[in-house]
Amino acid sequence: MGGTSGEERSTTLGEDLDETTAAIMDAVYRALSHNGYPATTMSEIAAEFEKSKSLLYYHYESKEEILNDFFTHLCERLEATLVEDPYDDPHEQLLALIDRLLPAEMDDESLRFRRAFFEIRSQAPHNQSYHEQIERSDEIILEALTETVRRGVDEGRFADVDPEREAELLFSTIYGIMERGVTLEDRALIERNKETLHDRIDRWLLESE
Repeated sequence: MGGTSGEERSTTLGEDLDETTAAIMDAVYRALSHNGYPATTMSEIAAEFEKSKSLLYYHYESKEEILNDFFTHLCERLEATLVEDPYDDPHEQLLALIDRLLPAEMDDESLRFRRAFFEIRSQAPHNQSYHEQIERSDEIILEALTETVRRGVDEGRFADVDPEREAELLFSTIYGIMERGVTLEDRALIERNKETLHDRIDRWLLESE
């Protein structure tokens, strides 16, 4: 927050969110969902903030500062909820991971937020802070995919593939599906391609069956 280092902010957000911080993160989410990244300003975030506007400005001085904390918050939530309960079958766990990353149902706000997130990702080459946060979120996803594929290979459930390379390809495919779907606001495209991906996984990884 204002006047603190990025490391200190991450530590604060790593704990249970207090009421004010939770309200700020919710306001950022709504502002991005309603306005998209380019049009989201501190004023737009303040308009979505349910508490005193002066309280928001007390904690944050700029859009970049508040978004940096928001990304930290998203990464921590992603890491905590990507796979909430391990599956006995690594194949089922992999499909659950994909379903988590490509949700079957998204309301309009969720769809618009994902579109705003892709807009933010496009700024990564020009913003080191965004680049680091996006790189971290990608690493969390890649690690979950890699460990699941590795487990399947080790247990003989999957074909003998390179888990890291397989996870990289899976993530790139998932990313492309979501980007196309949210850009075109086409939920059916996401669901259709997810079903095809499920079928391909069966052929790629379960070829020994």
